[in-house]
Amino acid sequence: MNAMLARLAGWKSGFLYALLQVRRASAALALRDHQAFTSIITGSPHGFTDPTRLTGWTCNFLYAHLAFVVVVGCIRALEAVGTPLELSPATETIRFVLRMIITYGIMLLLPAWTLRANHNARQLGASGMKFAPEWAAGWYFLPPGLFWKPYQVMKEVWQASVDPTDWREQRGSPLVGWWWALWLIASWGGLLGLAIATLVLEASDAQTVEIAIGIANLLLHIPLTLLLLTIILKIHGMQMRHHDTAPDPTPADASATGEGLPNSTRSQR
Repeated sequence: MNAMLARLAGWKSGFLYALLQVRRASAALALRDHQAFTSIITGSPHGFTDPTRLTGWTCNFLYAHLAFVVVVGCIRALEAVGTPLELSPATETIRFVLRMIITYGIMLLLPAWTLRANHNARQLGASGMKFAPEWAAGWYFLPPGLFWKPYQVMKEVWQASVDPTDWREQRGSPLVGWWWALWLIASWGGLLGLAIATLVLEASDAQTVEIAIGIANLLLHIPLTLLLLTIILKIHGMQMRHHDTAPDPTPADASATGEGLPNSTRSQR
């Protein structure tokens, strides 16, 4: 249990530290004054915003995560069979830095992409969507909603991307359900299993279980990442096709254009 709490505390402090550093770097470079930079994340407040560049960045980080998982999985497998791969301190440092860059990059890019996809769905004609764009991104970080709200957000964006004018009648994709189920298992199932093993097993046995959980967690991240890539690319493709056939869409509601934000915010609370 102590190990689980320590890991949770480490994740929280690490994420807050990353956000602080991004904020400091942004202030130092005056990035908010550069329209090209801000448009990558927020897009245009009015009208459909081409998501191609943001989608590309998000997918590239996910591909990097997939490659990293495969490499680390091979190293863990060698350790499990008794033939550990000796890595120099410099290599370990590089691996740690890459892991941090990829992890926090995805933690920032995925919510930004979700915000953009929600915004664009509204611009394509999806009226009455439950989640405002800002909340579509924010629910990735706000407990306890982070356990189910991102799934609902992504499902709604998928439905609105299939047919923006009649999105309520569209069925959500099973890909979204599988993605979120794997995310819950990979993110929290391992911690729960480790906590139980620590409580009921001897130290040596608990360590063996921890190694097994670590390998299983890495294996889960492969289909998890592939599913998320598929969802992002499919939503991107559907929205771009709708935009190409309707070059001058009308915003669905005021919350999509930045007007009436307090009302949309209150509706989520």
